[in-house]
Amino acid sequence: MTLHTKSQADMELALRCVQDVGCNTEMGDGTRRIYGGLCHSFPVMVRSCGLCQALAFSEAKASDKANERGKAHAFLLMHVKQIAGVDGDLLDAVRKADTVEYMLYTRRVLSAWIYFKRFAESVLGVKSAKEGQDAAGDP
Repeated sequence: MTLHTKSQADMELALRCVQDVGCNTEMGDGTRRIYGGLCHSFPVMVRSCGLCQALAFSEAKASDKANERGKAHAFLLMHVKQIAGVDGDLLDAVRKADTVEYMLYTRRVLSAWIYFKRFAESVLGVKSAKEGQDAAGDP
């Protein structure tokens, strides 16, 4: 099937990414639920503190890949990188972007992330960010 619009391409990418998380045999159910929760909470973080700070937060969490939360953040960053179309370091590219580029990155991520949120519900069965927090044992 040929994709005709940016929205269709975003939806296809989001479905592929979320299904990869759902089918990953190395990932536990807790990590899947945390990732699903992040799909719900990430746009809120971007809107409240900006894309650069949201990415820096996820990068800090992803540095501890030994725990489920770190793995979930690593997947999130990988998926944001795909959406943004960045080849190198995602945080560095966003941090060094001029104002117009930064706004475009932000719009691009937020417009595509709607599909991640919906597929987190339908594919992973995570209906809210709270479910992801509960999976991690966060207060």
